[in-house]
Amino acid sequence: MAQQFTWDHTVDFVDDLKQAEQAFADQGLTASYGGKHVGHGTENSLAYFGDNYLEFLTLYSRKEALAETPQRGQIFHDAGELLPEFEGFYRPALHVHGIEAAAERLRSKGVELGEIVPGNRTTANGEEIRWQLLWLLGDDHGLRYPFVIDWDADEATQLERYENSGLLHRHPLGEVSTRRAIFEVPDPAGISAHWADLFDLERTHGTDDNGREYYDLAVGGGRDWRFVKGDYNGITELQYTVPAGKSFDVTIGKARYRSVTD
Repeated sequence: MAQQFTWDHTVDFVDDLKQAEQAFADQGLTASYGGKHVGHGTENSLAYFGDNYLEFLTLYSRKEALAETPQRGQIFHDAGELLPEFEGFYRPALHVHGIEAAAERLRSKGVELGEIVPGNRTTANGEEIRWQLLWLLGDDHGLRYPFVIDWDADEATQLERYENSGLLHRHPLGEVSTRRAIFEVPDPAGISAHWADLFDLERTHGTDDNGREYYDLAVGGGRDWRFVKGDYNGITELQYTVPAGKSFDVTIGKARYRSVTD
């Protein structure tokens, strides 16, 4: 049976967490401080959209971040190298059950991997949450690969954790759900086919209302990653569904967040 990969969250590098939180608040969205990755040089704020969430990430210590190796702490090392000059989407995370099997699959496809790295934190109510991370090293024609996370919990348990965090269903705008990520890449057909093969994702092809050709990968929960032709070579936009009559459109650095009707 093929390993199932589903879209877990997306990391957005920002220079100032408070400014990012305020930009969301101005549009009726809630992002709240998550905490420091002690010893790794970064800290975050989180915005939850059902079982898919957004992580604003910034530096508190460039020295600590740069001391990390790509094999064990790629995200921290990259934050140290890229911030503050680069402010935009970094890369998404794919969730799996059984990260060792996922690693075997990816190795069999010829991808260079870092180590499987354990992590944990204790919530405000005293619950210890554990996870494991796997970094895909290198890139796909300049496009950063997703990273892989295993929360060591089934979907119901994980959603309950999000509920207990107090951040679900707290957007003043109402119920907001993640719908799509837009990847602008030089070769949408080739890259989407490679990622579909790597992660065993269903791939479809179409044309949007503006006549632009796209390739979609189904990443679970009715969400997709849409690949379109462009020079940026990364995620440019996250799209969301919102209650009838509501809308938002906010840009932070190179990252755009907006509501859509489809």
